[in-house]
Amino acid sequence: MSIVVVLGATGTIGLTIVRDLVESGVEVIAADLDGDKLKELKEINPNKIDIKELDITDKSTTVELLKKGKVCVNATNYVFNINVMKAAAEAGVSVLDLGGLYTRTNEQLKLDQEMKDADILSITGMGSDPGTSNVFSRYGVEELDQAEEIHIRYGSSTTGITFSFAIDTYIGEFLQDAVAVKDGEVVSIPPLGDEEDTQFHGKVGMQKTYSIIHSELATLPKSFPDVKRITYKDTWDASTIDKLESLKALGLLDENPLTIRGEEVIPRRQTVSLVQAALAQKETPVWGTDALLVEVKGRKNGNKASVKLELLTEYQSDWEASPTQYATAIPASIVAQMILNGEISGKGVKPAEQCVDPYKYIEHLKEKNVELEITYSETR
Repeated sequence: MSIVVVLGATGTIGLTIVRDLVESGVEVIAADLDGDKLKELKEINPNKIDIKELDITDKSTTVELLKKGKVCVNATNYVFNINVMKAAAEAGVSVLDLGGLYTRTNEQLKLDQEMKDADILSITGMGSDPGTSNVFSRYGVEELDQAEEIHIRYGSSTTGITFSFAIDTYIGEFLQDAVAVKDGEVVSIPPLGDEEDTQFHGKVGMQKTYSIIHSELATLPKSFPDVKRITYKDTWDASTIDKLESLKALGLLDENPLTIRGEEVIPRRQTVSLVQAALAQKETPVWGTDALLVEVKGRKNGNKASVKLELLTEYQSDWEASPTQYATAIPASIVAQMILNGEISGKGVKPAEQCVDPYKYIEHLKEKNVELEITYSETR
């Protein structure tokens, strides 16, 4: 059996994952709450796509569905990651997700023995970042004799859009302290702190980047304990920061319930729903280029050395997928296929850097519609 079950299949990321799997010759069961969108999705390739209307909080139904596949790709909101892992364990199906915003990832790692007992592999965070960023980090570490620093940066030249991915994830990153490793110690940084200018590829240029909470910092310090400095920073448009500051000041990002006309509502949930609906009515933005930059610094042959990997993605007009959506979806599709093909083994809960061979992964990545530049430097 070589079927992949994709949960959250009608979302922007899930839809692109399904497309890539199907174009790669893989049979897919696409599951989501939205039955009408599922029917539209099936028309992409009726022979390769089966559909299932599903509420993943219904564990028994989810388990029965997962039993029909060999791998599950969880493209739902990260708050459901543990629900899906437990269903996958009961179904005996390996599973991967797109990240847990650090805190949820730490909770997932605690389920290692439970996943081993179920004889399955659960990969935490296999999108762009986390995901490709973790695999690139391992590549850099393996290329050096001694790795001392890992720096991950994400930049974009897209204009005309305020939120390029899930608004709820933006809010989480905006409200929570970031995490970094400095001098070998894990430290907290105020959200959007440690601002710096980062030089990306010429297509993206110089961008202001900020520390935000990210899942890489939940696993890289454990995977590479000798690395004394690990940072993650992302590009945030100033107007996005201003809008979130206003929403926060108004209490519209609070999670404490309010009573309105006799009914309890949670401001953050209402805000997310309203912003999603409003963005759906906006004009198509002017898409630019996304750049994922990972630099590993250390020593090689007794000299200071560094390995820099920079992945560039563009708007995919045939699929109507933004650079961010494509960069996030393709890694999940690649790794699901690597599991199907026996290129990834192991049991339990593992981050990408511990179970995905970076050299095999990069070869698969080069077959996609992306640009990858790898630069090695050594100071003698």
